[in-house]
Amino acid sequence: MEPSRQGFTKFLRIGEILYFFLVAFSFYSLLLSRTGEARTVWEVLHPAFIPTLFVATSLLLAILLTPEKVAHKLLFIIIHSILIHSLFSIVFLAGDLSGQQMFLGRIRLVYDNAVLHGWPPWPVETVQSLVYEWFRGINFQAALSVVFARMLSIDILWIHLFLVPVLWGVFTPIAVYLTTYTFTKNKKVAVLASLLLSAFPYATYFGAISVPNSLGYIFFLYSLYFMLKNLDSNDSKTRVLMLTFSFFSLLSHHLTGIISFSLLLLSLTFKSYRGEKSPSITAKISLVTSFILCASLLPFSLIYLRLFRAGTYTAFTLDKFYELPLEEIAGLFLIGELTYGFNLETILLNVIGPALALLYMIYRLYRLKKNPTAEFRIHLLFLSAAFLMMLVDYRILKLFMERLPLNEERLWVFRDFIAAPFVALAIYAAGSSLKTFLKATSLPTISLSSLKALPKRTVLHVLSLIFTLNFAGLRALCKRNSLRILSMLFTLNILIPLVLGGWITLSLSAAYPQVAPLQTTWYELEAVKYIEENTKEKYVVIGDMWTIFAGEMIAGLNNPRAYYFGEYNKTGYDLFVNMKQDPSPQWMLLAMNYTDTTTAYFIVTEPRLGTEEYNRIVTQALQNGIQVYGVFGEGKLYVFYYEK
Repeated sequence: MEPSRQGFTKFLRIGEILYFFLVAFSFYSLLLSRTGEARTVWEVLHPAFIPTLFVATSLLLAILLTPEKVAHKLLFIIIHSILIHSLFSIVFLAGDLSGQQMFLGRIRLVYDNAVLHGWPPWPVETVQSLVYEWFRGINFQAALSVVFARMLSIDILWIHLFLVPVLWGVFTPIAVYLTTYTFTKNKKVAVLASLLLSAFPYATYFGAISVPNSLGYIFFLYSLYFMLKNLDSNDSKTRVLMLTFSFFSLLSHHLTGIISFSLLLLSLTFKSYRGEKSPSITAKISLVTSFILCASLLPFSLIYLRLFRAGTYTAFTLDKFYELPLEEIAGLFLIGELTYGFNLETILLNVIGPALALLYMIYRLYRLKKNPTAEFRIHLLFLSAAFLMMLVDYRILKLFMERLPLNEERLWVFRDFIAAPFVALAIYAAGSSLKTFLKATSLPTISLSSLKALPKRTVLHVLSLIFTLNFAGLRALCKRNSLRILSMLFTLNILIPLVLGGWITLSLSAAYPQVAPLQTTWYELEAVKYIEENTKEKYVVIGDMWTIFAGEMIAGLNNPRAYYFGEYNKTGYDLFVNMKQDPSPQWMLLAMNYTDTTTAYFIVTEPRLGTEEYNRIVTQALQNGIQVYGVFGEGKLYVFYYEK
């Protein structure tokens, strides 16, 4: 090995060791930030975490620019991705206060063998409802979580909290790399795209919470990869894998499944279009018709979801155009939900990636018009159509539909998956153009061979400086040349990693909420654990939604032995409201009769109710003869109980 090569390899290994040290310190700072009482991660995040993450991300980007092996680069990106998506799971004792706690309540019943045939535990009424329940992501996620918990002998709580952050961190960078490499054949662009996915806030958020929709996104991304491979391949294995990942995407969540099969149909149309040597007008019309059909599958599937799911009343409407002012409609059309109450920084962080991808996509399509035989032309056309379909579907759902069973912004994750490769392409193209420009405007080492390659005017200028013995002018020329080379090295190897590292780090502020309710506290978890460990007979718990979240995580939802009402159960809500207004034994007896239990618990917490209301309820409950079962959190939580 040449000495210069050995020196570079040694320098690279030092950089990689430094990167591992920075990542290890970042994980350690997250552990130091771990808390049992907070609203957002930003309240308690260790002050050294963000600066360390910024330096680590910039260093990783610099490593990606080196000729290091792709496998090593992907390993670094996977570790980095797991770190970025683990803030909720490490900082909060119970993870984010969101749907992942609701789903854990249902999965816990399967883990404890309280439910033997999946969710729901009660018999369904119609065949359509049975089909819907078969393809509900909760059952698929429950199977995954329970299998991992049994196999690794780890409590289901920890498996559930880290299931998606780890799977997302491991598999999405690989999928983005494969997808990007399929239509670029450029490994540097592919590894850059796999890291840049972390710069998209909404994708980062869904990679940090363990819900079925997040699992569906992972399977969708692999189905997209095999769709691209299938465009120029007749391999039966590719088709089988494309269909398999699309099916598992549907099994995880109906949204990701519908989008997967919509794009699958669109890809088959593009493949048949590619098969024609000179596409006719009929073929082009067929392509447009197929796009319209595929784009309409999602809106109409949400309309007809009412056939399979009771209580769904999604409908098309023009009410927003009559009720909302014109500027608000324009805001919804351009940036969607970001038009409501978000600061400029959050808006820019959510918009800059897709906007850059769209601009570069338009540029590449313009170039394709001039070169109809370009390599990977059909891949670029398909991805552009898929990106456009996400934009169209989002605006249909946002402006023309009401009473949707899901948040329209979930479509942003599909958009971000497609955008990441184009953002990487745009950055790589800009860097290459800058490098070419600086090389063209700088003077190489002066020799006879190099003079031949220079323009005649430059050659005459150099020769005149030499033959007139104008060494001062020659030194000035060389100095300008050195400055240009240094500026090129600074821009490509330092400035670009710093800018991209800052972008990825700053995007976390938009990915993780800045405002949130109080997360599940340590004393709420301690209270429900204490009840579960010390109560032998069947019991029911009356509490607010936050108490229910904590109880579901420990005992499960609607567990006949340890009964916690569902989050949206009207009976449970009414019982809690009545107990707040008049904390007396009659409501606790009513709860026991309703659930066929022998002991009832009533839980109140000061941070949820306010000090004045909390003190009133505690005082009145004691006056009405309800006994105290336990006090937790230094008096912030009271547990009352009553037995038949």
